[in-house]
Amino acid sequence: MQMISDFLNNMYTKRADFVFTVDRDFVRNCQTPVLVLPDDIPAHPYATAMETALLAPNAQVSLYPWNENDRKIALALRHIRDILATNAPTTPAEAAE
Repeated sequence: MQMISDFLNNMYTKRADFVFTVDRDFVRNCQTPVLVLPDDIPAHPYATAMETALLAPNAQVSLYPWNENDRKIALALRHIRDILATNAPTTPAEAAE
């Protein structure tokens, strides 16, 4: 319960200067592939999305605004599917091939 309380406090109460759950150093050192879908609303500011994309060493950025129309949504979905397919975990047998 304490862990959940701490998480919710960090997520919704503390007003971080970057993102709610991690700091810039974490993003800068994150080796996990990251796909940034930029937005520009109070909860997801454009400037933070772009800074995240620049900081994360394995980041990709989709188009902005990705949700403007059906064509752009389809393109963003293709980008999401591509990054998931490219970075899907492999089984030990697949890794040995």
